[in-house]
Amino acid sequence: MYFNKNLINTFVSVDSQDELFKFMSDCLNKSGCVKDSFYDGIISREAEYPTGIQIGNVGFAIPHTDSKHVLESQICFASLKKPMDFADMTDVNNKFPVNLVFMLAMKEPGDQIKTLQKLMEVFANEEVINFLLKSDDKDQILNILKENGID
Repeated sequence: MYFNKNLINTFVSVDSQDELFKFMSDCLNKSGCVKDSFYDGIISREAEYPTGIQIGNVGFAIPHTDSKHVLESQICFASLKKPMDFADMTDVNNKFPVNLVFMLAMKEPGDQIKTLQKLMEVFANEEVINFLLKSDDKDQILNILKENGID
């Protein structure tokens, strides 16, 4: 299972991407899923290959890094209290506000592609996205993500 209730964070209040990435990396590290090098891997990869994607009027980010920084596959989720600008994964010069962040820690490189495909399906589900934007119920968030194939 890629989701753990302890890795679901709602209405996170941070002032920068670095602060967000540190917070989420620390969550994964405390759960024993990633190595200490994970945060640096996330920072360097995001600088080179941004992970922002906009679908409709909702911005998402899917920060991830190489599997060498991962001990056990897991996803850390954060809804943001206030949107934060991310660079578009297809055009680094295009920035837009992101509300939902899914930080991937995948032990097997092939799992990353499958998980990204499942996340894209979730992102296209307006009902699920509206729920994720408004809910602070970790159990319900966990259930709705599992029901939509992110497990």
